Amino acid sequence: MSLADSLFSIQKTISNRSNQVDEKIERLTKAKNDLLDEQQLFLKEIKTIKEPDLGNEWQGQRATDYDEEREDAYIILKDIGQNDFEDYQQKIENKINSLEMDRALLNVTSALAFEAGRLVDRGEDAVEELSDRISELRRRLF
Repeated sequence: MSLADSLFSIQKTISNRSNQVDEKIERLTKAKNDLLDEQQLFLKEIKTIKEPDLGNEWQGQRATDYDEEREDAYIILKDIGQNDFEDYQQKIENKINSLEMDRALLNVTSALAFEAGRLVDRGEDAVEELSDRISELRRRLF
């Protein structure tokens, strides 16, 4: 395989991986935004658990028990709506950050591949330097 073929293969691999990372980041960002929308809707909807207000119209032990159960359910759901949703959002954000670091590494590797391409253009005098650069690229990618 010639140096030009090796460089083309490396650049194609970098481009494919970069596209895959970009697609993952895009999907995760959408999922995070959708989750935020769901959280807001969830927190709005759980307030209906406390409806209707029983007031003075319903009294006694059953009313007290019912009201306590309803309050317990509200507290549990509110905790889910605040903490669990935020935990999921944080996990998504962590994955996005990891993918962005991968993308930065791919950008550096792409720059190295570009530089190697320039060295190929310089001809025979740069062959050894170019081979070193290609070896470095392969080590980073594979």
